[in-house]
Amino acid sequence: MGKVGILTEKPSAARNFAAALGGMSGTFDGTDYVIVNARGHLLELKDPATMVPAPLAERYKSWDLEHLPWNAGDFRWEREVRRKVSGGKMVTDPDAKSLLAELKATLSTCETVCNAADLDPTGEGSLLGWEIVEYLGLEGKKLERMEFLDETPASLRKAFSKRRPVTSIESEGDYRKADFRSKWDMLSMQFTRAATKVSGSSTVVRNGRLKSAMVVIVGDGLDAHKNYVKKAFYENRFRDENNVTYTDPDIDRFENKSAVPGGLESSPVVHDGTTRKKTGPPKLMDLAALSSLLSKKGFEAKKVLETYQRMYEAQVVSYPRTEDKFISVEQFNELLPLVDKIAGVVGVDPAALSHRGPRKSHIKSGGAHGANRPGPNVPPNLAAVETKFGALGKEIYELLAKNYLTMLAPDYEYDQHRGHVEKYPSFVGSLNVAAVLGWKGVFVAEDDESEDDDAPSGATALGTVATPFVHEGFPTRPPHPTMGWLMKQLEKRSVGTGATRTSTYAEVTNNATGKALMREQRGKITLSAVGELNHRILPGTHIGDLTITEKVFEQMAQVEAGTSAAPDFLALVEDLVRHDLEKMKTNAGRLPAELRERMAKAGVTRAPVENITLPPALHFTHGATVVTTAKRVFCGHRFTDAEVAALLAGQVIEITAISPKTGKPFTCKGALESGVMEKGKDKYPFVGFKPQFEERTDLVSGMWKGKNVQFKGRGWGANEHWPGKDFTEQEVAQLLAGETIEFEATGKSGKKYTAKGALAVSTHNGHKNFGFTLKFDDRAPTTKPRKRKATR
Repeated sequence: MGKVGILTEKPSAARNFAAALGGMSGTFDGTDYVIVNARGHLLELKDPATMVPAPLAERYKSWDLEHLPWNAGDFRWEREVRRKVSGGKMVTDPDAKSLLAELKATLSTCETVCNAADLDPTGEGSLLGWEIVEYLGLEGKKLERMEFLDETPASLRKAFSKRRPVTSIESEGDYRKADFRSKWDMLSMQFTRAATKVSGSSTVVRNGRLKSAMVVIVGDGLDAHKNYVKKAFYENRFRDENNVTYTDPDIDRFENKSAVPGGLESSPVVHDGTTRKKTGPPKLMDLAALSSLLSKKGFEAKKVLETYQRMYEAQVVSYPRTEDKFISVEQFNELLPLVDKIAGVVGVDPAALSHRGPRKSHIKSGGAHGANRPGPNVPPNLAAVETKFGALGKEIYELLAKNYLTMLAPDYEYDQHRGHVEKYPSFVGSLNVAAVLGWKGVFVAEDDESEDDDAPSGATALGTVATPFVHEGFPTRPPHPTMGWLMKQLEKRSVGTGATRTSTYAEVTNNATGKALMREQRGKITLSAVGELNHRILPGTHIGDLTITEKVFEQMAQVEAGTSAAPDFLALVEDLVRHDLEKMKTNAGRLPAELRERMAKAGVTRAPVENITLPPALHFTHGATVVTTAKRVFCGHRFTDAEVAALLAGQVIEITAISPKTGKPFTCKGALESGVMEKGKDKYPFVGFKPQFEERTDLVSGMWKGKNVQFKGRGWGANEHWPGKDFTEQEVAQLLAGETIEFEATGKSGKKYTAKGALAVSTHNGHKNFGFTLKFDDRAPTTKPRKRKATR
């Protein structure tokens, strides 16, 4: 059998495979192999405008609303080497390009290419590997898929021995599913363009299935919290000497205390019985729950993801991107021998972990990677974790380990004492008294929502006599949104996996580029100005509907199963965009004036551009784009009706405008002209006012440091006492050669001085200038020290 090329997802996976099989290349179980690795996705879908026929390119490049929605059938779906921002521009990632070349060189020598990328619920690992094979033109090789739930040596060796043959990449359901999702998400760029243009935002208003859901949930939650009205109600209650309260669930409530009927009197308490009750340990955490707890300690979701990934690569914790909320019996048994060691690391008494059998509430068959939990590599202590992974790593391990260990502790047990008021039996009360601490002695999360079982004032039994009183209460105020609250709302609605929710949350709260939709401070969330604007234009839209992700996942399942084709579902996005565009326009038109004013002051929105409608004779066609308008404002000058008429008639007019560079007024003549502005690789056709300036005669040109430059060569330094310096040809040559020259000049005071300088770039009032710049020598003061007067 020929050599097998094992394509892993990342360097750490390649290292783990090498450890399991005996090296980065060699022979295992009679099969020659070589291990190579990607570094995450090396490829991405091309820009929309480059995947459509040339006549349509300008339309798909444009953000103008008239070009929405797109027709998914126009695209020839293609991937390219991933891009990154460098020097403020998007460029091909040279590292990804170089790595792809290395992969091709190695895999081309193999008879078989085996996709050994991660197995995850969205099929992302499958897509990551197969898109590389396709891009490198290796789909003609024998193809295999290797599937494993974790990267322990035993799992990887088993996966290698059970490699599965692949007839074609397209036959892989996981690949079809993930490929469909990536194309759907690219088409969702239309929602971002629509929201940005409709709202008049000066910042890109990012939208997407999960981003928009988060904005809607948080925005609605903030509205509910802000609009809460604290309005008291009053009702009769009883309280015994142990501070146990007795209430009547059907009693009337009153707005005024004086309206509460009186006449109740103290009465003995009748004990109705005591029941022993139990609660099981909390469910295993996912990354969203873990990040929520850590956000309260000031750790950002992005850092949690990064640190957890590093810990996973070291096998200290389990696979991050799981959607499982349970573990399998096999995964339970794998960690069982390590339980005492894990307990010792996090300071839990192993004797408290007496429930060593699998719980049905936590262990189930099926699943894949299993819920998040400690990994097989148990650190010696928390200090070692902190040394390697920082304070955050220590917190992650301690939370994850203690949460896992609660499963091995007994149930929490408490006695519930029940009673009623003898003279008024509809008033009932209860008291919960802890009996067996169980798992609560191991770990209780800060946001644990288990039953409130704390006895009032340390009471252990009901009292004997209950006294009536008028209770003042208030409706529960909706909570201020927090990360933990948001993650629970998303989980209730089955929106995204824990890892996806956490990574998207990290993205929408990242304000590195000024585009954050939310802001977080120690777990509490508010919407940014652009996030608030987005929240106001999303009501009634499909992209703002929390069920959109559920629908897309249903479509993904059908594409994976082969019961439906991806192009059929992608074609449906066109109607979604068409509907949402109209809804957004309606919502934007209803924005309150106060909100518009606030958005403008915050710089989130900009004044709408005022245009001149051009007659057909002045329309400018470039490719598929036809320019039919011109801006009515030029450098702060708004053309009058008479000036507009003159411009449309092809006349030259004279105006006074304000320089955006210096802020000073200037006068110029000009007329309407058409042209194409180039910005990087993009071209933008336009029709606009073109100023006509008189050619300057005081400038000289030449090559300076390999660049074509112009600088003032006549009348330099002119003032009322001196006409200025006209550089000779020899002096110009010296300056362009980078030399320093000297000449006699006259200052503004009329005094003569020796000017010494060279060509240089200088900054004045925040603006860069190029020209002859004076040099000043560092000299000691030439003035003599003043003599001190003698003192008597």
